[in-house]
Amino acid sequence: MKQVDPALEARHAALVREIQAHIHRYYVLDDPAVTDADYDKLYRQLVALEAEHPELVHPGSPTQRVGDVPRGDLVKYERPVRMYSLDNAYSEADLRAFAERVVRGLRDGETYSYVAEPKLDGASIEIVYAVGKNGRATLSMVSTRGDGKVGELVTENVKTIKSLPLVLDVDPGLAGKVEQLTLRGEVVIYRKDLDVINADREANGEEPFANPRNAASGSLRMLDPRVVAKRPLRVSLYQLVEGPKLHASHAESLEWIASIGLPTHRRQVACASIDDVLAAIEDFDRARGGYPFETDGVVVKIDDYRQQSILGETAKFPRWAIAYKFAAERVATKVLGIQVQVGRTGALTPVADLEPVQLAGTTVSRASLHNFDRVTSFDVRVGDFVEIEKAGEIIPQVIRVLHDQRPEGTEPTPVPTVCPECGTPVVRAGEEVALKCPNRRCPAVVRAALHYFSRRFAMDIDHLGHSLIEQLVASGLVADVADLYDLTVERLVGLERMAKKSASKVVQEVEASKARPFDRLLTALGIPQIGQVAAKQLAEEVHSLELLLELGAEGVAAKAGHIHGFGPAMVDAIRAWIADVDNRAVLEKLRARGVSVPYQRAAVAEGGPLFGKSFCVTGVLTRKREDVHADIRAAGGEVHDSVKSGTTYLVAGDKVGATKLDAARKKGVQVIDEPTLMTMLGKTGG
Repeated sequence: MKQVDPALEARHAALVREIQAHIHRYYVLDDPAVTDADYDKLYRQLVALEAEHPELVHPGSPTQRVGDVPRGDLVKYERPVRMYSLDNAYSEADLRAFAERVVRGLRDGETYSYVAEPKLDGASIEIVYAVGKNGRATLSMVSTRGDGKVGELVTENVKTIKSLPLVLDVDPGLAGKVEQLTLRGEVVIYRKDLDVINADREANGEEPFANPRNAASGSLRMLDPRVVAKRPLRVSLYQLVEGPKLHASHAESLEWIASIGLPTHRRQVACASIDDVLAAIEDFDRARGGYPFETDGVVVKIDDYRQQSILGETAKFPRWAIAYKFAAERVATKVLGIQVQVGRTGALTPVADLEPVQLAGTTVSRASLHNFDRVTSFDVRVGDFVEIEKAGEIIPQVIRVLHDQRPEGTEPTPVPTVCPECGTPVVRAGEEVALKCPNRRCPAVVRAALHYFSRRFAMDIDHLGHSLIEQLVASGLVADVADLYDLTVERLVGLERMAKKSASKVVQEVEASKARPFDRLLTALGIPQIGQVAAKQLAEEVHSLELLLELGAEGVAAKAGHIHGFGPAMVDAIRAWIADVDNRAVLEKLRARGVSVPYQRAAVAEGGPLFGKSFCVTGVLTRKREDVHADIRAAGGEVHDSVKSGTTYLVAGDKVGATKLDAARKKGVQVIDEPTLMTMLGKTGG
């Protein structure tokens, strides 16, 4: 190895320190001291110096953030100390009950205090720094939260986050106390950065991210760090696992984390009582609209580490912490117009165009009115002032009309009699609320069907965004989902923003989707009342597209009638869909093009821990819903699309709507959370 010149080494070290200082000011303190051009000049100097003298390169250099080669599949990692989820509080009463439990868990008369901090809405990670003998700490491993015990390694991706130092110069005495620093935090994308990302995605015909959390989580799990490096990810650390070995309290650890150059939210508040906590929550609620990141609540923790240890944990949550969730935010704004959207089933959905207004940290200019019965009952009109709400990931919706503020001269909103897209007279089937366009060739229906068909949980066809789908339908290249498999590079090249390379990618993705299993095809077809779970159940009985066509509507309906949980309405829906001449023609076209492979039934684990139990899974989970379903089935359990009388458990993640919870209460179904399910599966540990 080439000897390092001391003078060059000193020059390199000074340049690295200067660049790291600017990175910290820009990405952590939000207080840049130089222009982007000046920073780029310094960075180019470092790159040139290392290119001329490669012996100077070390893991802590800012040039070493991005790996050169995409990885294969993500590697699982079982952590020694579990990442617990937090119990939730939704009211003052919930918080006071938490405080009472703390009092009962500590000695009589013992004083204690809290730390309140914003609950960032991002992707949770664990970061490990290896501590050397000189006290220098080097970033060695990063994993996702996973189920708390087992996560996935995403080290190379997180190394691309500029706010996170690759090397820390900490106290030399640290090496004698701990061998590593294990930090937990949240990867986030600022709202302003998400706006830029989504603008680029829409310009490229890609679907925009629904929120910063989805963007951050999706970026973490990408296989090519070079792509991740282009995403403006940031990290905010909120816990030091080795804190009790180094400090007396959580607050001290947070201050120390920030002092050694690591990014934190820097918004924690010390609270001497639960009344102080409630006051802090009010302050956070008022201020959150001005934060650069999304926050959906406040985390409240007992500050003293010794008292945290005494209080301990349940099988699910730490007893010393709780997450207070903010109520859904509501704001008033003006209706500028009412548009009608046509979905893949032909349903007409009225949508209010609004005077733009800030709601839950985002600018909202549209809100759902659900159906025309609601439009009529609310008597919502163009020019009205309305109150809108957005809870979690739910589309903003009109909650009520402020009739006392109605201006003069407004007119009642007419109920459409024809489809706004194709002019076909609309219908209302039976007792259905929705008005529908019955025209299967309606451009809006075809576009929506193609979008649904290509989604990740269905046929998973990438590069098929809204813009391209619109062109495919408008040009006549595609009239139904089966026509996708007739696309060629030559046919696509003539479309807007579709060069030969882009066209090749689309054709390759469409071709690859032919290998999706039969249950994914059944999901993608959008048969009424048949979601992902029901599609898998049906595929277990009707193993392939060939057999489905051979059996016909009555034969498939007969098999469906024997599936547990398939009621008469579901069976009738399947029979009617398959009996439809147009649907049958699409199925024949798909078969002729070799789409989908037969479904392979998984072995039933009769001795599994969940045998004889059934589960409906809802809400936002730490893992993909399909993976959770697969674990349940592998353990012998049964999965239901909705809460039924025979459902044993409703597994409720975050942001659960009231409908399934109400159904569970009415049917006597026990509600559990994801950590409880993982314990039942035998996948959690201490």
